[in-house]
Amino acid sequence: MTLAARPLHRQPAEDILREGPLGAHGGALVARLLDDHTLERLTREAWACHPQAVEQRVQRADDVAAIRGDPNRWLENASGGPVLQAFYGSSTVLATLAGLTGVRWRTAGGLGTFSYYRRQGHHLGLHRDLDICELAVITCIYDDSPAGGIWGALRLYPSRSHDGLRAIVADPRGGVDVHLRSGDSLILLEGLVPHRLLPVRAGHVRLVTPLCYQVENGR
Repeated sequence: MTLAARPLHRQPAEDILREGPLGAHGGALVARLLDDHTLERLTREAWACHPQAVEQRVQRADDVAAIRGDPNRWLENASGGPVLQAFYGSSTVLATLAGLTGVRWRTAGGLGTFSYYRRQGHHLGLHRDLDICELAVITCIYDDSPAGGIWGALRLYPSRSHDGLRAIVADPRGGVDVHLRSGDSLILLEGLVPHRLLPVRAGHVRLVTPLCYQVENGR
C-alpha cells in the first residue's frame, strides 16, 4: 500500500506521520499485539460487557464531503473493563507504536470500547476519524466468518488520502481489503487513510476493539 503524495494543507503532525515508518507502509499494517492468554481474557470481558452495549445507527453521514465525516453505521458498542484498559495503556503496545511511527503516543482517554457486528448488515461507513484519533489500533477479538469473501472486511483507501470522502464514494477505486483474524491488530493512521468496514452477513459475528491514540506532546 502507498499513501498519496503529501498535500500542502496537511498539519505538521500529519506530515511527520506520513513521512515516518508507518507512512512508508501506506499508513496501515497488521501486527500481532496480543498473546493467546490476553486474547482469551479480552474475549471473556467483551462478552461480559455486551449486555450493556448500545446500538449505534446512523443512516446518513452528517457531512460526507468533509475531510472527516460522521459515517453511516450500524453496530453495537460497549465500554470496556480492566482487561481492555490494561491493553490500551500497555507500555509494550505504546513502545511498538512508537517504533512503527517514529513518534511517541498516549491514549486518547477513557476505558476503550468493544464494537459488536453480529446482525446481517452491521457495518461502519466510509470515514476518516476525528482529530482526537490520530492513530488507531483496531484489534479483532472474535470473528467466526469462513476464509475468503469480503463480508466484514476492512476496506482501506491508502492511495486516496488526499481525496474528499464524496470523491471516493463517487469513484471508489483504490480500495484494499484487510481481513483481520482473531488476535490481529490493524495499526492505522486514522486521520490520513479513508476506510470503512463492509457489512457482515447473516450468522456472522465479528467483535473488535478500536482504540485511539494521540501524539504525545513533544513527540
